[in-house]
Amino acid sequence: MKNFTLIIFSFLAVHFSFAQDIAMQNGTFNQCSGVFSDSGGTTGGYMDNENFTLTICPDVPGDVIQLDFTTFSTQQAADILDIFNGPDATAVPFGPFSGGPANSPGTIQALIDTNPSGCLTITFVSDGVGNTVGWEANISCLTPCQSIVSQFDSFSINQVDGYNPQPNPNGFIRACVGEDITLNGSGVFSGNGAGATYTWDLGDGNTAIGESVTHTYAAPGIYVVNLDIRDANTDINPLGCTNNNLINQIIQISTTPDFTGTEATDSALCFGESTTISGVVTPVLFETICDPVNGQTIALPDTLSTPFVSTFEVDCYDSTDTISTLNDIVNICIDIEHSYIGDLDVFVTSPTGEVIILHDEGGSSQNLGNPDQASNGVPGTGLVYCFTPSATDVWTNYPAGNVTIPAGDFAPSGSFNTLIGSGLNGTWQLTIVDNIGSDDGTIFGWSIDFASSFLPPELSFTPTILDQGWDSDLSTPAFDAYPDVTSSSTNSNGGIDITVEPATEGVHCYDYKVLDDFGCEYIEQVCITLDEELVATVTAVNTPICVGDDAVFNIVGTPNTTITYNVNGGPNQTIALDASGSSIVTLPAVTMNQTLNLTLIDNNIAPASGCTLVLNESDSVIVGAIFNSAFDVTPTCGGGTVTILGDTGGTFSFNPAPVAGDTATINATSGDVTNAASNTSYTIEYANASSCSSSTPITFTTLETFSATFNLTPTCDGATATITGDTGGVFSFDPLPAVGDLAVIDSVTGTITNGTQGTSYNVDYTISGPCPSNTNVSVTVLALEDASFTTTPTCDGATATITGDTGGVFSFNPAPVAGDVAIIDPLTGTITQGTSNTAYTIQYTTTGACPVNTTETLTVLPQDDSTFSYTPTCDGGTAVITGASGGVFAFNPDLADGSVLDTATGAITNGLPQVTYTVTYTTLGVCPSTTTE
Repeated sequence: MKNFTLIIFSFLAVHFSFAQDIAMQNGTFNQCSGVFSDSGGTTGGYMDNENFTLTICPDVPGDVIQLDFTTFSTQQAADILDIFNGPDATAVPFGPFSGGPANSPGTIQALIDTNPSGCLTITFVSDGVGNTVGWEANISCLTPCQSIVSQFDSFSINQVDGYNPQPNPNGFIRACVGEDITLNGSGVFSGNGAGATYTWDLGDGNTAIGESVTHTYAAPGIYVVNLDIRDANTDINPLGCTNNNLINQIIQISTTPDFTGTEATDSALCFGESTTISGVVTPVLFETICDPVNGQTIALPDTLSTPFVSTFEVDCYDSTDTISTLNDIVNICIDIEHSYIGDLDVFVTSPTGEVIILHDEGGSSQNLGNPDQASNGVPGTGLVYCFTPSATDVWTNYPAGNVTIPAGDFAPSGSFNTLIGSGLNGTWQLTIVDNIGSDDGTIFGWSIDFASSFLPPELSFTPTILDQGWDSDLSTPAFDAYPDVTSSSTNSNGGIDITVEPATEGVHCYDYKVLDDFGCEYIEQVCITLDEELVATVTAVNTPICVGDDAVFNIVGTPNTTITYNVNGGPNQTIALDASGSSIVTLPAVTMNQTLNLTLIDNNIAPASGCTLVLNESDSVIVGAIFNSAFDVTPTCGGGTVTILGDTGGTFSFNPAPVAGDTATINATSGDVTNAASNTSYTIEYANASSCSSSTPITFTTLETFSATFNLTPTCDGATATITGDTGGVFSFDPLPAVGDLAVIDSVTGTITNGTQGTSYNVDYTISGPCPSNTNVSVTVLALEDASFTTTPTCDGATATITGDTGGVFSFNPAPVAGDVAIIDPLTGTITQGTSNTAYTIQYTTTGACPVNTTETLTVLPQDDSTFSYTPTCDGGTAVITGASGGVFAFNPDLADGSVLDTATGAITNGLPQVTYTVTYTTLGVCPSTTTE
C-alpha cells in the first residue's frame, strides 16, 4: 500500500508542476510560466551544501526558454549559480553568477541557433558555511526568429513606346526618368510567413510597402534597392523578426544625352533658300564618386604630444577589395596650414590597421600653407599637399626660415608598401601629433583616392544610342516626316544631317529623336524661320471666251504696290494693287482662235527682310471658235443610244441630273445612256467647253422593261411559285429534270408536282416584249422524314431510342388485348405495366412537313420463377427449389430465437419445436421475383 501511495503522490507532483512555480531541485520541467527560485521558494532562501541540476524546457517545440531574474543574491564566490544553453550541463555556459544584484544574470534566453531544444539547464552549488536570500526569475517562452531571406523576383517598366529593356548581364535594371518601375519581391521563410510586412528601400530616400510596388525616379542616377521583411513574431523584436540579407538590386536611371551641335547652319531663310541641320548626340556618363570628398576639419592647437585624429568612412567598394600594389593608390591629400613642420608626426591608419608615415618630424621652420604665425587658434589659409607613390619631392627639400612649401605632389617619409594588404572599406584615420610648442595649425580636410579599377561596374554607366533620326517617330524617315527635306546624310559624329527648303513663311521646327539602350527617348528641336513671302500672281478669271467677250485677269500681290506686266509680249504696262493686294485687268476678245497671255514682269517692292522677289508669272485666256452641237437619241431598254450629227470632240451631260437614287449614267464622249430606269425621261446636252457653241438639249423616254422576279417554296413532292415582279410570264424547267424524273411544272402558276424528294430543280420565268425579262430560281424538294427507332425490352415493358427525327409520337398498333393494362408514353415510347413475356407492336410517326411512320414489335422480358417448398424437420426444415435456382433465402420476419437459415439452400437448423418460421426466396435474374413459404 505504501508503494501505491508513493506512486500516486509522484504522479500528482509532476502533474501540478506544469502550472506552478519551480524551486531549485534536480529534475526537468516543461513549462512557459511561473517563477523559478532558489530551493527555499519565493518565501525563503537556499540551504548550505546544495548541489542541484535543473532543466527547464518550453512546452511548445521550437520555442525557447527565457529567465528574467528579478532578484539575485548568493554568497560571493562561494555559492555559484550557472546557466547552460542546452538540455544539460555540457552545453555552453552563460555564467557563472555569484554575489549581489550587480552580478545578477539579468535576462537569459536560450539561443536557438546552437540549441534546437530551447532548454536552459541551471546548476547551483552552495558551500557549507553561510547563505543569503537566493533569487527569483520569471519563466517565459519565446518563439525565436525564423530565417528570413528577402529576394528580388521580377520587374516591369511602363514605357509608352513599348520598349521594355531586360536586365543587363549583371542584373541591373535600366529605366528612364519619370517611368513607372514595378518591383516584385518575396521572402523565403524557414517557418511561417503569414502576416509578414515588406518594405522597399528605393535608394532615393523613399520607401514603399508591399511585395509588389511601383516607383518613379525623378533624376538620373544609380539607386541601390533593398527589400526589408518583418514577420509577425514580436517575441524577440517588438517590430517583428527581420531578414539579415541585402538584395542590393541596382537601378540605373538614364542620363539625358548632350545635343550640343544639333543646330541649323542658317536659322533664317528667304523663299527658295535651304539650310543644313545637323543631328549630333553624345551620351552622358553617370559616375558615382566612390572616394570620400574630404575628412572632417580639425584644429591643431599647441598641445604637446597629443594626437589629433580626423576620420572618414569608406563603404562603396567590394568588401573583398584590398590594396595589392602601389598602383592601387592614386594619392593621399591633406589641406593644411601649420607654421613649423619640424615638430609634426603625420600618419594614416587603414581600416585593417596598416599604417603609412607621411611625415616624421623632419625639417624645421618650413611652413605648410599660410599660417598666422601665432599660437592663438586663428586658422590661416591651407594648401593641398598630395602624397603619391611616384613623387620624389619631399617637404624637407625646402629651406628653413618661414618658407611656405608650395602645394603639389610629395613622397612620404615612410613607404606606401606598408599599406599593401589593407582593405578599402571601413574607417580611415589621419593622425597628427605636434611635439613642440609655440605654434598651432588647422587641417581643413583630407582624402584618399584609390585606382578607378576598384570602382564597382554598377556605380557608373554611359547609355548607348541605339537609334536616332529626324522625327518624333523613329520609324518614319525624314523625307516622309518633313516634306521640305531635300536630302539626308550621315555626319562624322554618326548623326544624321538633313537639308531643308521650307515652302511656306513662318517658323518651321524639326525634331531630332534618339533612343538609348535604357529604352529612353529624347527629342531636341531645331527651328528656322522662313521670312515673309513677297508674291504676285495672275489668274485668268474666265476661260475660254468667245469673240465679243472680255478676258478678265486677277492680279494679287503685296498691297498698295505697282505691278508691271505685258500682253502677248507687247509693251510693258503697270497697274496699282489696292489695299487688299489685288487688281483686275480687262482685255477685249476680237478674233476667234486667239490666245490672250498676260505676263508679270517685276515689281517695285523693296523688301525689308533682305529677301528678293523675281517674277515670271503668267496666265492665258483662249478665244474659241463656233462649235456645231447637233445630235440625236434612240431610246433603248436600259437608256439611249446617241448619234452625233455635228462636230465631234464635245462633251455630253445630263441637264438636269437624274433624280436621287437613279443609277443612270452617261458616257461623256459618246453620249450613250446606260443603267437607266424603265419608261423614264432623261434630258441630255452636247457642248465643247473650249469653244463657243450653242447646245440644244434633247429629252427622250427609255423603253419599258418588265420584272420577272419570283420565289419558289419547296413542298414534299415539288414546290409552289410566288411572282414578285410582273405577271403574264411563262414558267419552265431550265434545265429539264433528269431522265426518269417524273416532275411536272405548271407553266402559268409555276407549281411543281411529282418531284423527287431531296432533288433540286431550276425554273425559268420569262416575260416577252420589246425588253424581255427572265429570272432563273433553284429549289430543292423537301426530303421525307426519318421515323426509325429501336426498342429495348424491360421486365414490365420496354424503352425506345429514336434514331431518326425527333419530335414524333409513339402509339400501340394494334392496341393491347382487352384486360392488358400496358401503357406507352407518346413522347418517349417507354412501355410500363406490360405483361411478362408478352409481345407488343408500337408505331412512331414523325410530325414534320413530310411525316412518315415505322413500327417495331418487342416481347416483355419474362419474370423469374421463385417457387419452392419446405419439409419440416425436428429442429427446422429443408427447402426444395422448384423454380429458378441461385436465389437467396431469408427469414421474414427473423424471430431472433437462435434458429439458423442457410441463405443458399434454405435449410433451417437450431429451430424451436412447434414454432412457425416464414421464409422468402428471391431470384437474382434480370427480372427477379420473391416467393414466401
